[in-house]
Amino acid sequence: MGINDRSLAYALLRIAFGVNFAGHGLIRIYNGVEPFATTTAEHMAKSPLPHVFILTFSYTIPFLEAILGLTLILGVFTRIALVCGAVFMMGLTIGITANQQWDVASQQLIYSIVFFLLLYLIEHNTLSIDNYLRHSSIQ
Repeated sequence: MGINDRSLAYALLRIAFGVNFAGHGLIRIYNGVEPFATTTAEHMAKSPLPHVFILTFSYTIPFLEAILGLTLILGVFTRIALVCGAVFMMGLTIGITANQQWDVASQQLIYSIVFFLLLYLIEHNTLSIDNYLRHSSIQ
């Protein structure tokens, strides 16, 4: 049985997207979460959102990115990761639009679209640990 083009294309997009997300998170963890969180909170100083909320959320961002990215790379808990990723992007977009960073908001919309597409086309997620576990539990 060969791999069809749609399943291959889905896997390549899912993995590329996962590498992007994991790369963001893992390098921020490697470089130190505190400097990232502090710098992010400083950039958001003009936002009407409470400083303590921004700082707390900024501490979680690298870990969320790393977890989302790794699950997408492996194709494990894919549906949950995609829904959580879409909600995560909404949270980031709230902060960015509150700070009137429209260029960043546009970039975040692109990420949101990729989450949507991957979720919408999830039936093509056959090259994944999810699919392997689903089929091994049936046998």
